[in-house]
Amino acid sequence: MKTITNLVLLAVLLVSCQNEDVVTPSGETNAVTQNSQVKVSTAKTVTGTVASHDPSTIVKSGVNYYVFTTGDNIPMTYSTNLTTWTWGTSVFTSTPSWITGYVPGFVKTFWAPDVAWFNNRWNMYYSCSTFGSATSAIGLVTAPSISQSAGTTWTDRGVVVSSSSSSDVNAIDPSILVDGSNVYMAYGSWHAGIGVIQINPSTGKTTGSKTIVAGGSSASWEAPCLIKEGSYYYMFVNRGNCCNGVNSTYYIVVGRSTSSFGPFVDKNGTSLTSGGGTTVLATQGNYIGPGHLSRIVGTQKGSVHYYDGADNGNPKLEIVYFTWSSGWPTLSY
Repeated sequence: MKTITNLVLLAVLLVSCQNEDVVTPSGETNAVTQNSQVKVSTAKTVTGTVASHDPSTIVKSGVNYYVFTTGDNIPMTYSTNLTTWTWGTSVFTSTPSWITGYVPGFVKTFWAPDVAWFNNRWNMYYSCSTFGSATSAIGLVTAPSISQSAGTTWTDRGVVVSSSSSSDVNAIDPSILVDGSNVYMAYGSWHAGIGVIQINPSTGKTTGSKTIVAGGSSASWEAPCLIKEGSYYYMFVNRGNCCNGVNSTYYIVVGRSTSSFGPFVDKNGTSLTSGGGTTVLATQGNYIGPGHLSRIVGTQKGSVHYYDGADNGNPKLEIVYFTWSSGWPTLSY
């Protein structure tokens, strides 16, 4: 449940992110996000002063890596080396007209985008909501390629899923998994929990019905990340609270399943719908409240945002590394 503190912070910072490398069928690539002047001794590669919250999967288009984040009009940063990041052109110049029909009172601060390559185009899913509300929607915008300048041709495709009550899966925080010819979207925040639904690759819209795979009863589950490794699907989800700077309590848990629709269980065999979840990343020193995990396609690298204890709790992006043992992941900086 995104809080006012979160979004005021993000609106002020015009948050941005980025990703790393992975070659797509088009010869384009997926990239990782980072930002800011990292003062923590365990930091890997990020430099500069670009803020990051709710980073998308890092992607590469042409010579640049791109990451998109929560903020006004969907901010973007780009890099040629995954180290030095520069502000680029935001996705929108005005809010698509369909949104206020689903989310009355919505203004230009979009949340938690994710982007994936399929159907010979970039497909970006973005969240529209208002503070503490279950009245939300996820939309889709597409482009054949991405540019750091205003030259990108983004086409808005309208609503993908919506929610209007706390009894439904809150339609924010999309995570896209391209699994061969199949595409899935995990999404949700608090309220009824985390859902997974299939995406029609031709349209980018949903097909079939959603399955609730984690959380529920307004518990603190949000920011899912659905990936596949070997014969298992893994559902990473944030617990705790984000967006409170050094007081943030976010941490990441995981469950696995042989189906993209679950049931996802932790190492002890407890389902994520019954309070299960094996912790894979939590606060470490100045890396406070890590969250919003994604994995760079085709790699064992990913990214998270965290609240920097060495910089007044400002949100920043860092790369994390996946390692596997007996079919279970661990994450490290």
